[in-house]
Amino acid sequence: MPDEETRKRLTREYARRISEGDIEGVIGMFADDIVFEDPVGAPPLRGKEQLRRRIAEAVACQVHETPGRAVTSMDERYVVVPSTVVVHVPTKLTFHVIGIMEIGEDGLSRHVRAFWGISDTQVGDGPQESGVRHFATVAEHLTEMAKQAGPERSAR
Repeated sequence: MPDEETRKRLTREYARRISEGDIEGVIGMFADDIVFEDPVGAPPLRGKEQLRRRIAEAVACQVHETPGRAVTSMDERYVVVPSTVVVHVPTKLTFHVIGIMEIGEDGLSRHVRAFWGISDTQVGDGPQESGVRHFATVAEHLTEMAKQAGPERSAR
């Protein structure tokens, strides 16, 4: 099993690779049967091919991820990390995410859960709307982002 520092380093390495647009480098960090829930509550992605499409979409939207301090579990399986994820296309969206990664004995991620909601999302850099107006604005921009990423994504 990977030790604590190795598991923590995986979160930093993931953020570096996706921010640099290294799609294949990101995919190489996951088991073939990866289950990827982003966000938790949406249908999970299963397997590397589905994940590759999602990572390519994120890269197309100019994603940049900044991980916070990672915390591990005593059972040597999990690492939890808060991250700030920013996409710049079609507009700037900032997500405050808590990620939970389950790491296998081989050092590959087996299950990833990204927890975030509408209230954890900021549109642009200016003052934010509140309540229903904020919800509608974020939903509109998420829809635009899906369309920008590709036609098969916006059909979901």
